[in-house]
Amino acid sequence: MVFDTESIDCITSFLQESTPCYLSIVAITNNQEIVATYERIMQKVLAVICRMITNKESDTEWISREYLAKIIYSKYLISVPMIFDLLTIYGRTNACILKKIIDIILKIEPKYLSDLELALKFIQKSFSTVQEQLEKNSTSDNVQLLYDLCLHTLDCTTILSILMDVCTESRDICASINMDQTITSIYDCFIPSLYKYIFIYDEMSSYLDLVNRIRVELLSSFRCIINSYIEKVLEKNHQSLKSTTNLDSVEALLSIFTLCLSDNIFVIDYQKLYPVENDIEILRQACPKMDTFKADFIIQAFLSGDENNFVKLPKQLKPANHVNGCNVFEEEGACALSLDTDNSTVLSTDIEKQIRIVQDILPDLGDGFVKKLLHRYDNTELAIAAVLEGNLPPDLDACDKNEVYIPPDYQENLLMETGIRRINVYDGDDYDVRINEKPRGIIKTGKGFPGQPKTAKDLLDDKSYVKELKSRYEKYSFVMENCDYDDEYDDSYDAITESESKKTAKKPQSMRDVLVDEVEDDEESEDGDNDIQENQNKNNPLNFCENPEDVRARYERKRQQKFGGPKKHSERDVVGKAKGQGQTGAVLMNRHKKEVNKSSRANHNRKQGSSWKKSRGMIPS
Repeated sequence: MVFDTESIDCITSFLQESTPCYLSIVAITNNQEIVATYERIMQKVLAVICRMITNKESDTEWISREYLAKIIYSKYLISVPMIFDLLTIYGRTNACILKKIIDIILKIEPKYLSDLELALKFIQKSFSTVQEQLEKNSTSDNVQLLYDLCLHTLDCTTILSILMDVCTESRDICASINMDQTITSIYDCFIPSLYKYIFIYDEMSSYLDLVNRIRVELLSSFRCIINSYIEKVLEKNHQSLKSTTNLDSVEALLSIFTLCLSDNIFVIDYQKLYPVENDIEILRQACPKMDTFKADFIIQAFLSGDENNFVKLPKQLKPANHVNGCNVFEEEGACALSLDTDNSTVLSTDIEKQIRIVQDILPDLGDGFVKKLLHRYDNTELAIAAVLEGNLPPDLDACDKNEVYIPPDYQENLLMETGIRRINVYDGDDYDVRINEKPRGIIKTGKGFPGQPKTAKDLLDDKSYVKELKSRYEKYSFVMENCDYDDEYDDSYDAITESESKKTAKKPQSMRDVLVDEVEDDEESEDGDNDIQENQNKNNPLNFCENPEDVRARYERKRQQKFGGPKKHSERDVVGKAKGQGQTGAVLMNRHKKEVNKSSRANHNRKQGSSWKKSRGMIPS
């Protein structure tokens, strides 16, 4: 191999041009001789690779491992890309042989580990590249580009999945470069879009099965990374090492589960194939000190995914019996790809509205053809763009553009629901209330019973309930009817007058005589008018009742005598003595009261009042 470069070139060429394990050789040719020859070449190439890494053939034919590693690594007889080609061609069918080859290569030359890390980083970068390519060409215009992206992604995911199956060292490398986050991101963002655009172009495309295989390979790769953490936890627990080291591995695994919760599609699919509660239970048994709150949160998040209206998820791939490892897998379970093969993307209630929108822009299209467009595309914009760009799928391009939409027969639906066939000449017309939710025509309603309000205004103006309330409150004496005129005698002050007369002490006879003499002397000194008034008073010595005003005045005089009048506010001295002579405590207290209470009087806004008066000419400026 070192001196005959053509031999290694032949092996490299075969590995690069061979059919990968996910594609069957039978799909390329049905010639049995070619298939048999291809199988023999595959066996010979694998035997040559195994012979190249063998340092001892017999006791007389051998070389040292160091020299063999130097030849293989320095002469590029075996490289990491060649290992990837071996994984792609031979697949899981020859997993044992591939595992032995990779283990020997890494054992005799540890430098391959650094090369393997660079190769895995390249695969990680390629995932971002295909996602950018799909975003730049976010339509089904270039179908070949979609197919190329599908094959390239499937090739990378197959290599990654098989490599982590046969090489345990690659799992640690993937965990160190955060390959798990890349897997969840591409699964949630890239795969649904790729499936969608291929499905729009061709519903029966064989590449849709390849997209499903990509999903399974990504889930398997992520599972291998999770298994590597679980194996570390169990191994450390078996060796009875320090619990802190074991706890770090558990926390790292819980962090991976937590980070992937934002990718809902991946979470649902992963939960269907690998229930996360089983892994959490293993961790709880191996590490009782783990964060149970975070573990319960992760389980609840994985179990709370919506599983309605999803495309079926294929079973996990099993090794095939034929030589290139191609296999046919069935579909089972549910998946989170939000792609519906039926007409659920266009609601029946909005189908007529969307048809009118498309026909307003493309009036030459029939409503039946437009309905098929809306059935294929998600919205009206994509349908209009596909027609204007001439990028219709083959099945739609072959349809009649003037096809008329024939609505379903409602009578048939009615027969299927009720089992009763109704035959009438007016069945199905615009006035049929059994079929149309809003039939045409005027539907007259009755005028109601006698005595009921005929309009809403009459209903609101009806106050008959007030009479019922009035009679009810009359029973509780809450309602009084006031008369317009009431001449009943007001005896409000009789009790007061009577009580006053009882309280008045009787004067002695001598005192009464003196008072009578004084009164007579005063009467003689008064003028004639007063005499007439006194004569009238003598004629009426006792009134029927005492004047209430006199009673109130007498009460007021007594109150003044008892409590005194309103207190006069004493002038408080706030000026005090001249400066430097000292102030008394009363002056200081008066100043403090004035300062505290000055806002209670309206004397703190003189400037504004003066300005207001000047503006109106009340004060000469």
